[in-house]
Amino acid sequence: MPFKKFQYLPKQIFLKFFIQQTLVIVVSILLLSFFSHIFLANGLKHAQTAAEIEYAYSAAFLFLIISSCFIVSIVSLWMGLKLVWPLGRILVKARSILKNEYTSMQNAVIEPENNDDEWQDLESTLHSINKDIRNKERSLSREREEIETLVSGTTQAVVAVESNGDIMFFNSQFALIFEIPQSGAKRLSDIIRDQIILKTFRHTLEFGSPNTEQISIQTNTDHSQAIYNLSTSPLKNDEGKIYGVIGMFYDITELKRTEQVRIDFVANVSHELRTPLTSIKGYAQTLREDLQNNIDALKLLSPIEKNTDRLIALVNDLLSLSSLESGSELNKQSVRLLELSQRVLGNFQNQISAKKHKVTLNCQSDVLFADRSKIEQVLTNLLENAIKYIPEGGTIQIDWIHEGNQTILKIRDNGPGIPKEQHTRIFERFFRVDSARNREQGGTGLGLAIVKHIVLRHGGKISVNSELGNGTEFICEFPESTS
Repeated sequence: MPFKKFQYLPKQIFLKFFIQQTLVIVVSILLLSFFSHIFLANGLKHAQTAAEIEYAYSAAFLFLIISSCFIVSIVSLWMGLKLVWPLGRILVKARSILKNEYTSMQNAVIEPENNDDEWQDLESTLHSINKDIRNKERSLSREREEIETLVSGTTQAVVAVESNGDIMFFNSQFALIFEIPQSGAKRLSDIIRDQIILKTFRHTLEFGSPNTEQISIQTNTDHSQAIYNLSTSPLKNDEGKIYGVIGMFYDITELKRTEQVRIDFVANVSHELRTPLTSIKGYAQTLREDLQNNIDALKLLSPIEKNTDRLIALVNDLLSLSSLESGSELNKQSVRLLELSQRVLGNFQNQISAKKHKVTLNCQSDVLFADRSKIEQVLTNLLENAIKYIPEGGTIQIDWIHEGNQTILKIRDNGPGIPKEQHTRIFERFFRVDSARNREQGGTGLGLAIVKHIVLRHGGKISVNSELGNGTEFICEFPESTS
């Protein structure tokens, strides 16, 4: 095991140091021995007594010891300086790199010596590291400037917050909206009091997932309400640990105003159309009674009644959709699902019998806290579509299921099915899978759009499972609610 550590040994430095020190010490010892021998011989030459001989040997030995110590000290000092001098040069460069002063000191620091050893390799490596750091700093600085320019130039308000709530940066649009003072702000909670905004940031920080929330902020210019979509995303380091959150405020005030104008327009036009259509319908019924014996006139009257009924249905659907989009309050109460489903099926009994459909009702969930009329409309629209589009003798399965904390409505038929490429569009208003066939059967193209809005208003979601030729299944999920 200890021999494996020899891979870290700087062999060239070690061999150079060992050879130089060995040669110097061996040569020094030989010279000292030679001079000690001369010194001893000279002392013995004049010695007459045993005491004088002993003194000569002692003097020679003392000379050898003192000279050896002096020589070894000088050699050690010289070899030590040669060993640590390059280390000092490298330390100066390393400290200058650490303090970001290497570029300014580069000319002052003595250039590397032409030594082919590990000191030279280390010094060259430090130089390369410093060069790489400088290149990366320039690249990061350029990218930072580009990002700051992009963030400052965007019309959306942007703010980045650390995990402890301190603000990392924000753009001018954010400062304008929240009136941040020139001195800036330290914490997000110091400039924003809206709990919905703070909760959105905390949610993203805690769960690490993007979050979106619609908020209303009072403007400081005319004190009107501006509507924003707040989108937050987590900031993660290389290890995947969340260290902050970035939030973007999208101004959708004009979009909401335009949408409200459209909703109001549709509602007003629908209200205005309802009265003349009702009048036309009444006159058509009166004419039918007066022209019972005139077969040719009745043939001309039938299309008038049929198209009037279509227009009345369209107006009613538009009014329902406008009411849902305008955010009208839901009249929630306990709805007995079995009783509601049986009543809706009774309304379609004639159509079911005429097309010889087989309808199965399975009600595993008893009660749903929701708006009774809206849930009835969901079931009515989905069942009407199933009856209308499946061929004669088809089957329809209605299931009310309780799973976890939600009640699920599933309506499945064995009809022609819906192509997968149209699944994302079938809930759009006026979209028809088969336009010609739908118009022949009197559809308005708003039934599924109304169903979607009702489910969303109850806090649920709707989906479809279907393949061409294998029937269709609509799934409506309603969360449990007591208020």
